[in-house]
Amino acid sequence: MTWDTDLLTFARTVNGGDFRSPQASKAAKPKAPALSEIKTRVLQHFNCKTLTALRKDRNFQLAMTGEQVSFKTKEDWLKLYRRFIGIPANERHLDDGPTVINGIDVLQHFRPWVVFGLDPKNASADDVRAAFRRLIQQHHPDHGGDPRVAERLQTMKDSILALMP
Repeated sequence: MTWDTDLLTFARTVNGGDFRSPQASKAAKPKAPALSEIKTRVLQHFNCKTLTALRKDRNFQLAMTGEQVSFKTKEDWLKLYRRFIGIPANERHLDDGPTVINGIDVLQHFRPWVVFGLDPKNASADDVRAAFRRLIQQHHPDHGGDPRVAERLQTMKDSILALMP
């Protein structure tokens, strides 16, 4: 290696792999998943290979009881993806804002386990209450928080506790 290549390597390291300006090397915003990827992930979640198999799947039928499901548009599939897989990376709010907790805008997405930072498989009711207390101290209107966020946190806590034995 010569001195020039060492300097170029250093410049690329400092600028995130690009020797141009730091603005040019900033990471691009995550792209929305393609429809084919969305379909594949939803089908895999229910261990199905085709849409016909998904429609006949008993677990899917139980999960969607009382709801009309359409498979015609990408938005229809995205609703299923958000519900069963998670919120796509391009919809996550990685920056902090007054309504963002753990990368989730609580006014747009109802994802209580992610917002509370708990694992639904091993969290206890006391864990839920402790996480709620921690978050409500930060987001309560008396402490300068948004009242809509405090209300949504209360709803999330109540919904989780209602499902616990």
